[in-house]
Amino acid sequence: MGQESCPGFRVSAPGRVCLFGEHSDYLGLDVIAAAIDLTIEIMAKPRDDRLIVIDYSDLKQKDEFTLGDFVEYRTKRDYVRGAFNVMARRGVIPKHGWDLQVIGTIPMAAGLSSSSALTVGCIKAITSMAGSDLSPYEIALRAYDAEVAEFHESGGTMDHYASSIGGIIHVDTRENKVSKLPAELDIFVIGDSGEKKVDTVGDLRYIRSTVEREYKEISRNLKSFDRRKTALVEVQKLRQGIPTKERRMAEATLRNRDLTNRALKLLNKPSRGGTELGRMLKEHHEILRDDLERSTTKIERMITAAYDAGALGCKINGSGGGGSMMAYTVRDEQEVASSIERAGGTAYIVRVGKGVTITMRD
Repeated sequence: MGQESCPGFRVSAPGRVCLFGEHSDYLGLDVIAAAIDLTIEIMAKPRDDRLIVIDYSDLKQKDEFTLGDFVEYRTKRDYVRGAFNVMARRGVIPKHGWDLQVIGTIPMAAGLSSSSALTVGCIKAITSMAGSDLSPYEIALRAYDAEVAEFHESGGTMDHYASSIGGIIHVDTRENKVSKLPAELDIFVIGDSGEKKVDTVGDLRYIRSTVEREYKEISRNLKSFDRRKTALVEVQKLRQGIPTKERRMAEATLRNRDLTNRALKLLNKPSRGGTELGRMLKEHHEILRDDLERSTTKIERMITAAYDAGALGCKINGSGGGGSMMAYTVRDEQEVASSIERAGGTAYIVRVGKGVTITMRD
């Protein structure tokens, strides 16, 4: 199929916020997330050769490679090339070259999953280029392969499911099952602190390895331990005195587990959540801040400002240690956004978004 008979297209993949279960999916615990209406866009035009030419317009960077069974990596985490390699191993290779322009409205390194949106968008684009098709569920899994498994990183599938499927989702990690939730949430205000994370992947690896070691230690003393089912109080009975930092981290993940289960009951109804949802978000943030030590002084200042302006609930968003916070509100979004900016952040008023989409172009 040559350039003259192949139309161009535009793919749009959303970022996401994690509502409940931050630092849970890679531990085999459930999460609740929502796509947001900030996106990564990929504009594709066919070529008459075998080249893929990529213009990362926002970054003022370019990449170029020849289609084949394997594309060499230029960097440690070369996600777009990773997406092409993951799909090539499954026999999905475009028959001719393409010009790709990548632009986005998701702030980078802000905990809003810009890299996952990029990989989800790439998988969707590659299937279209090759005349193939995948379900949103399959797109998410292949995007996970391209971003996480391909580079032997820590991380879960939450980001990819949220970006591919859209809406508010619950991810059951044991059954690898994703379900959309009917809650009709109001507006979120994202506050980007501008504090760049030093090593997001390293943070995830540290938390995961630390907690997994603690789970093993708990299992030695509590043979029936099941991270998904064992009551937190049973684990706490094993303590002798003040828990170590590592045990506190492990217990925090079980508190997050229980909070996520409570939130699931609330969000499984077509309600707006209101003050009850706000209280749950506040509780989640306190666990992330106090037990997993994921907040910063500036983000705490932004959260205080958001509450002063009428936010119902706030939490750090993403892996923490910088990046962004989110505030849930029902009517005071402009005031909350202005207050966050006065506290030194950059505010984005967002709504729940749809999953990855493709629009054909002449």
